[in-house]
Amino acid sequence: MVFVNDLDALAWAAMFAAILVSFAVTFLNVRDWRNHWTVDFGNRLPVLLYLGVALIVGACDSYSPDANAPRKTVQGVARFVTETNGKGGYSRYICVTDCERTGGYALKLHGRDATAVKTGYSYVFTYLERPIGNAVTGVSLRAIQASEPESGRAVYQLDLTNHPYQVAAYLCDLALLVCSGLIGKLLRNSQREHLESANSDEGGSDQNRKPPKGEGPISLGLESKDAR
Repeated sequence: MVFVNDLDALAWAAMFAAILVSFAVTFLNVRDWRNHWTVDFGNRLPVLLYLGVALIVGACDSYSPDANAPRKTVQGVARFVTETNGKGGYSRYICVTDCERTGGYALKLHGRDATAVKTGYSYVFTYLERPIGNAVTGVSLRAIQASEPESGRAVYQLDLTNHPYQVAAYLCDLALLVCSGLIGKLLRNSQREHLESANSDEGGSDQNRKPPKGEGPISLGLESKDAR
């Protein structure tokens, strides 16, 4: 039950897609091989590759390296600093009353849920102790939760929980695709070796074939005679 409860809808959809694609590709490859048709493995390989990349992304997304990272809590009024909206998504940077209360760093809230934190209102912020960023994008602290001080209701929250069963499910799906690809490759190689062996046997039989009687060299009696 723990395994089932840890999987979300995306993990279930990925598992269904991996099973369906792997069995369909394997069935088509085996059908072509048994009927002595050309195993069209090359045209089916991209489907396995694209789905495999998606499974790797899902496994990485289900693993959180910051699940047990040290964190701190501070309460104060949210003060807007700046915001960015690029390839990495929307991010909002705020200070809690004064940025000195967080070591001189602004708190980074990522995603559209960050707009739920209203400037000028008091919140309890939980953030990771280790700063993130660089000299180009700036250094900040990653906020993982903002809640109302009276009710304790979270208005902003990041899920940093590890999902080991989701990671295991994605890796099993990936292994299923790899096995399907290996089977197709082996069938293709077996078919190619059989065709090469058959062609070499036909070539050897043509060379060793003896001409039938009556088809030897014909003499026209024009050979030169030795002078006596």
